[in-house]
Amino acid sequence: MIRSHRRTRLVFILLATLVLTAIAAACSAQVSVGASGGGTPVSAAGETPAAGSAGSGEGGVPAARGAASGDMARILSALGYMRAVEPDRPVVVLLGGSAARESTISDAAWREQIERKGGPATLAWNMGSRNRTMAQNIAIVQKLPPGASALVYIGVNLGSFTSAQKSATVTLPTPLPTAEPSLKQPHSYSSRKILSKAKKKALVKAWQKDRYPVFKRNFATSAKKLEQLIKVCQRRGYCPVLFELPRNTAVIGSALNAPTKRYRDKCRALSKKYGIPWVSFVSAAKLPNSSFYDLWHLVEPGRKVWQGLLSSRTAKILNSDAFQDDGGS
Repeated sequence: MIRSHRRTRLVFILLATLVLTAIAAACSAQVSVGASGGGTPVSAAGETPAAGSAGSGEGGVPAARGAASGDMARILSALGYMRAVEPDRPVVVLLGGSAARESTISDAAWREQIERKGGPATLAWNMGSRNRTMAQNIAIVQKLPPGASALVYIGVNLGSFTSAQKSATVTLPTPLPTAEPSLKQPHSYSSRKILSKAKKKALVKAWQKDRYPVFKRNFATSAKKLEQLIKVCQRRGYCPVLFELPRNTAVIGSALNAPTKRYRDKCRALSKKYGIPWVSFVSAAKLPNSSFYDLWHLVEPGRKVWQGLLSSRTAKILNSDAFQDDGGS
């Protein structure tokens, strides 16, 4: 009886040891972005909803579960891959929050479309992930391959200016992956289920009430980090482009004109100061309300239009003398 009890304890201890070993291995393989100074850390493990916010494009609604939980892990795998395997073609990166993440169909489709629009073969990556901050963008750019020919779209919207975060760090996978990660975009939203117009209008009011004060409080800090991001790109020989992310103007109307004008004016000023493009498709895209899940996140019909415009502009920039001189070294 005693021997049987001892054997049971031994089996239990052995199983516990195996479980702890597996957990430790998973933790060592985890990739994450760490932050300080009041920002929201982004983890490969998943997403946390930001109530009533447009934080980096978040629309104040809980994120759909599933695919998006891997958005940051995929980004860091791509960064690690480009460190392990030196790029043999221009690198194109779209930075931003989940509004950026949801704005293209897939990296495979984006790359193919850039070529069809007359551009070169590229390593194009949509590196958007939930609740992205400017400080985290800086950390990501610092992990792009040194010496690469790189075009960096800096996605901006109202949420880009709501963070007080002052610094962030990026941890790449160990060992660095030598196989290219999936080119499939981890979307959270689909045209199969979008919010009603009434709920979308409620989100506008929620942003005015809850997030506008945060925007006002943190605008200067975020704008300063944006300028720092531009400088980091240029110091590393990359070609930065200030790029406005999608906005559901059909529902928002003029309700958010004041904060929108403030960040757009800042972007235009930085564009002029550093001699870089300021690009916006918000008006040109003419996207109807049905193209959006909420106020910021595109679904399939909207992605098709938006990616087409982005591919055309990307091909044009990559073929320009400015890119060859600044970002094509």
